[in-house]
Amino acid sequence: MRASAQTATSIDTARGPLTGSTRRIGLGGAFVALADDSEGVAINPASVALRLPYSWSWWDYGFGVDFSIGGWLPKNDLYNQGTDGTGKSSALFGSLAAVLYAGHFGVGAAAEAQSNAASRPQEEQGVARNFSANFGMVHSSAAYGFLDNQLLIGAGARFVGMSFDARGSGGALSTAGAGYTAGVTYKPAAHQYRIAAAYKSSIRAEVPGEAGEDPTRVDVPWELALGFTYQWGRRVMNPRFVSVDEVARGYSGGAEPSKEDRKRAERQLFEDYQRRQRRYVLVSTELSVIQGDADHVGVERLWTKSGTASAGRPVILPRVGVEAEVVPHVLRLRAGSYYEAERVNLKPVRLHGTGGLDVRLFRWNVFGLIGPFDYWQLSVAADAARAYLNTSFSIGFWH
Repeated sequence: MRASAQTATSIDTARGPLTGSTRRIGLGGAFVALADDSEGVAINPASVALRLPYSWSWWDYGFGVDFSIGGWLPKNDLYNQGTDGTGKSSALFGSLAAVLYAGHFGVGAAAEAQSNAASRPQEEQGVARNFSANFGMVHSSAAYGFLDNQLLIGAGARFVGMSFDARGSGGALSTAGAGYTAGVTYKPAAHQYRIAAAYKSSIRAEVPGEAGEDPTRVDVPWELALGFTYQWGRRVMNPRFVSVDEVARGYSGGAEPSKEDRKRAERQLFEDYQRRQRRYVLVSTELSVIQGDADHVGVERLWTKSGTASAGRPVILPRVGVEAEVVPHVLRLRAGSYYEAERVNLKPVRLHGTGGLDVRLFRWNVFGLIGPFDYWQLSVAADAARAYLNTSFSIGFWH
């Protein structure tokens, strides 16, 4: 049930600073055209059909875990309030995602959790000293690669749960809602660019008011992301998907390949893949358009008990990132920037600078569970702006 605009307080839960994988943060959020593997499930549903160049089996899978901490500074302004230094805030973010491939078809799921906390030196005139906001989101996606995996189209659902505690008393306001996502990626074979777009619908939920109080409406705004990326270097950006069985049949003269034929085909595909791994530089761009609504106030309204909504117009956020494999097979570097514009309460504008790296560690197959060609990898990223610093870490595989 939706309360009328005259009686309900409408809270906009859009969060300005980036969250997500270390690669996305390192690239300044310019990721919708690069989204792939488990990192892409929450960004672009079309990404779950994108076969990676080291994925040779008709059936394959991928998974990933990321963790980030925002709150290293003594006075961290997470909500971009332009504080006078009397308060501080912090955030924790974690995600777990997995994808399953079957030829040109793919499905994926991702679970994200974020906990934000803010505090003031003392409670004044009914304004809470402590405030916390917790978000849990589950994404599910399915996609198919048409034109021999050059045109990827996907769709899915997302479910969000939110809780807010304005005094740290444990009496949190909780609600939940659901929406949908859709995405497309164009990655022409033998070309060094990709174009993509993804849309996330708005999610509306309502928290009933206590006796004699109006209900609180909580909204997650819709978002449209448009992206383009281009790569320089000898590494092929959009290789054609070739399976082990396809190569093995060439050895067997078109007959059902033997186990030895498949092993030989896998070795050949691995050697071909390794030869393609040269130094490269790519530039990725993204333009995000986020819903604006003059009836909304920010989530910090539950904490400060004040605030006026900004103009009811969509907010446009440009993002750009650069990535390079500076030492082949060993080290990748990233840098990026994005714009955190005002949405509510006439917040000051912030320009963020980001950076990150992947470093190859060692080979360990975890008692035969991990592929023989996979090395362990450490990824780190940082996102800095005025009165804000977030760091992200993940352990994965270098392919």
